[in-house]
Amino acid sequence: MKRLLLVLAFMALPLAAQDQKKDEPKQPQVQKLFVLKYADPNQIGNLLRVFTQNVTPNAAMHALAVSATSEAMSAIEDAIKRLDVPTAAPQNVELTVYLLVGSQAEGAPPTALPKDLDSVLAQLKTAFAYKSYKLGDVLTLRGRTGQRLTTSGAGWSTPVENGSRPVNTQFSVEAISVGPDGTIRIDRLQASSRVSGSDSTGLTTDLDIKEGQKVVVGKMGMNPNEALFLVLMAQVMH
Repeated sequence: MKRLLLVLAFMALPLAAQDQKKDEPKQPQVQKLFVLKYADPNQIGNLLRVFTQNVTPNAAMHALAVSATSEAMSAIEDAIKRLDVPTAAPQNVELTVYLLVGSQAEGAPPTALPKDLDSVLAQLKTAFAYKSYKLGDVLTLRGRTGQRLTTSGAGWSTPVENGSRPVNTQFSVEAISVGPDGTIRIDRLQASSRVSGSDSTGLTTDLDIKEGQKVVVGKMGMNPNEALFLVLMAQVMH
């Protein structure tokens, strides 16, 4: 009997809570109309639903009708002030891609590299045991921040058996952005290289780079004696 009474008591608790909820007075609502200057009403409206479900966006009028408690309305007003701001104007960015070939072959003739790659060459010689390095190709592409950029090159060849074969390179980035401190963000950089008649090799990465800095992005194998190093430099075109 005691157990039955205890079960009945627990069952009564949520019912009592529901009754209490029904009795609670609803908080008064405040209605406001916000005319946006820059932001998309539909996008802002979706975000404001964390405060209230009573949000009606109007894209044609570039406006938002909102109903919420006075406390929530204060938070909504603050959010709109922060979000309804002009977006940064797109900037032109130029990427220069150096393709350096490291070779293990005995007697490989030394090749003079551009002087501005001296620091990169010193870095590679410290990290890798290749006997010589040469410049395979240089790719340049320019575009606006937020856009996808792509280019390709086939301006060089590599020794194969008793002859040489052309090397085809594909390079792309999904998007570029420039931070407040000038750091250039590169999203989904993809590079691939293929010696004619062979399988392709490639790499995919995201990275941040300082303007004018030359960065060794990665290494791609070409054949048992050679590897391809991708060196990247980015500049904002003022």
